Amino acid sequence: MKKSFVLTLAATVAVALSGTANAHIGTKVYPIYELPTSDLPDIRDNSLADWEDVLPGASLDQNEFAPLNVGDGAGINPADLAYRAFFAWNSASQHLYMAIERVDDKYVNTYAGGDLINLWQFDSIEFMVDGDHTGGAYNGFDAAVYTAEEIKLLANFQAQQYVGIAEAPDGRLLGYQGSGQGWVPLPPWADAGGYAEGESPNTSVIEMYVTPWDECNWQGPELSKRSELSGNKIIGFQLSVPDFDTDPGAYHGFHTLSGQANTWRMAENFVDGQLIPCDTGDCGNVPTAVETDSWGRIKASLK
Repeated sequence: MKKSFVLTLAATVAVALSGTANAHIGTKVYPIYELPTSDLPDIRDNSLADWEDVLPGASLDQNEFAPLNVGDGAGINPADLAYRAFFAWNSASQHLYMAIERVDDKYVNTYAGGDLINLWQFDSIEFMVDGDHTGGAYNGFDAAVYTAEEIKLLANFQAQQYVGIAEAPDGRLLGYQGSGQGWVPLPPWADAGGYAEGESPNTSVIEMYVTPWDECNWQGPELSKRSELSGNKIIGFQLSVPDFDTDPGAYHGFHTLSGQANTWRMAENFVDGQLIPCDTGDCGNVPTAVETDSWGRIKASLK
């Protein structure tokens, strides 16, 4: 890889950091409550009761979202698609937790397994995280400007996009929109559970935890830098809810929390979340070193 790319990448990050005060869309800041390890929900218990027991209520529902002009352009209509989501964080593990319940009049999920990049084609959700609140481009880089190797490194480097699905034949419910499929969406960094039941309407639930990364190098965690999650910190995040009523990939509707297009590639189109601390159990137990060696190792890998 060209040595000049290291400087270009560093400059890109520096520019993004200069705009952290206004890195995301809107003025609303969503609270994300800290939970002690003892209260963390079981993401594979096929129930949201444990979320309801430890949080004040759902963090948001479909009324917070805006429809995009995608496919049929279906608007916000609970009779068509209703949903509610929960968010939490845990300082000891440095994980973000998310769960969503979808009630869909027409549920499309014929996913056969083994193709995590294409989970987006089915009734699912997209969860994006910008752990250091920098905004900026994190995907969709121009092949006329960057080499294939550079694009591979930049994709999901400074923000990450995950896709979750409620059920799959192989049990893999969490997709990651980038390289690093062999480690980024897997324990101990991330995992997901879920279930679906009923027809017309169908109720599906997706639960997950993920690790936010300031610098996520697809080659491995030892070359990456974790975001530090601490009380009252502001992070960027985005939740998008696609709706398919006929065939996979044929959008009936597409709803985003920020109301913005291109959230799959521009982190400044996310919204803000504040990490609300708690004072029970092991709350506030932030590890003394949540980051691994970062730029030094990345630069070494590019020589």
